Amino acid sequence: MAVDEAVLDYDILGEFEQEGRRMVRLLLVAAQKAMVNQVVQAALGAKLEPLGLDLVPFALVRAVGDAGVGMSLEDAGDEAIIDVGAHVTNIVVHAQGTTRFVRILPSGGRDITLAIAHGLKRGEEVEGGPPQEEVRRIATQRAGSFVDEIRSSLEFYTAQAQGARIAKVLITGGGSKLEGFIDLLRERIPVTVDPGGLFQHLRSNLQLSPEALQEAEPVLVVATGLAIAGGNA
Repeated sequence: MAVDEAVLDYDILGEFEQEGRRMVRLLLVAAQKAMVNQVVQAALGAKLEPLGLDLVPFALVRAVGDAGVGMSLEDAGDEAIIDVGAHVTNIVVHAQGTTRFVRILPSGGRDITLAIAHGLKRGEEVEGGPPQEEVRRIATQRAGSFVDEIRSSLEFYTAQAQGARIAKVLITGGGSKLEGFIDLLRERIPVTVDPGGLFQHLRSNLQLSPEALQEAEPVLVVATGLAIAGGNA
């Protein structure tokens, strides 16, 4: 993306000295002007006055981030939140509520669905539908590659930030409901991995059964976080 085609903003994360020089660590945000203008025009068309633009990673931290993670010596480290959508996966790492790292992967739950569809097309048709064992094998194989992408992103963060460590990982988004996905993350990422508990932070007024709330919780995180006032969480 060319600079003149982007909207740029930044947030100062901290200052440090390196080889006798004063350095500033920044979180740089860039978005395509065309995309931003499209969102603004949609709001104006709905007779709304846009006051600002927010990012999904910041919303994730506000909705389910634990500002107390890393405050004790036993769990010293940062918290990563991973939101698995259909097409895009947002990864954000924060330290006691302050965003430190963001990475967006152009893949999500739909990739696993497509892998199953393509894998079964190559096989022979079976009366009564494909065997569940084959569906599970293909899904697990593609999910394994996807989890490795997530792990690599977290390893990149800890490698480029001096002294950085991930203490906990939270998983949200519709893709997180894939059977066995969280267990696979727990196998390959050597820290505590849990579902992001939206309703542990906020009280729900939805008139739903406990089972329905549990089913809806992962997909409500982003919308809820965007509705909470704030900038860089």
